[in-house]
Amino acid sequence: MEPRVLKYDDRGSGPPIVMIPGGLTGWLSWIPHQDRLAAGYRVTRVQPIHNELGSAGVPGDPGYTAETEREALRVTLDALEMGRPHVAAWSGGAKAALEFATEYPDRVRSMVLVEPAAYWVLEQLGDRLEDVHRVNSFIHGLYGRTVTEDDLARFLELAGFVERAHDAPAHPNWQPWLAHRMALSWQSEQVDHPQHSVADLARIRCPVLLTKGTRTSNWLKRVVDVLGERLPNASVLEFDGDHAHHIQSIDAFLAALEAHIEAN
Repeated sequence: MEPRVLKYDDRGSGPPIVMIPGGLTGWLSWIPHQDRLAAGYRVTRVQPIHNELGSAGVPGDPGYTAETEREALRVTLDALEMGRPHVAAWSGGAKAALEFATEYPDRVRSMVLVEPAAYWVLEQLGDRLEDVHRVNSFIHGLYGRTVTEDDLARFLELAGFVERAHDAPAHPNWQPWLAHRMALSWQSEQVDHPQHSVADLARIRCPVLLTKGTRTSNWLKRVVDVLGERLPNASVLEFDGDHAHHIQSIDAFLAALEAHIEAN
């Protein structure tokens, strides 16, 4: 699959912020943040290819890789004439942002990464292998096929949105998640395992703010903490909430995001 300019929504003026979403509802998740930030910044929400096609019910394509994601973001920034924006990204989008900044460190001014789903970091370090293997085995098993309601519920448990899969249908976001569940069909080995190594993270010299939730799964918290230790210029903050704490604690999160951007 060839990279292409992503769908985007561009609002406001001022220092540019590009927002990359997580794997389920995609760019919809950043609307509340864009609404509030557009008064002082140029805020651009992008929709990765797997979110766009998965949300339309299309199963994962074998040609879609971490490199496809990375290069699609590059050509999108070129089309938007953004040389060096700030980047805010969540989950799978934060994983993609890490890949982009590793390959193109001069194209990113700063990053705010909400619980990056960068399983590969722990795998390469041999850290919490049992947890990582369980998550990876499940998610990669969804690749290229129809994602059922039971699959979605199990994913929500593993990602820390609910304590038990059985509780998922009672979550207030269940219906939106259900509508976009085929986006999970795109999480292949090729997407989750970029060609870079943990040592390559040292190439990311820009300031990075990493955030995690108080009720997030331990393995996701561990990814944040390890990245905080490995990235050359990183800090870590914890907010009340789970994997979606940047939405649940939006006031505190936006205050931290703006402080990070204004300092850099």
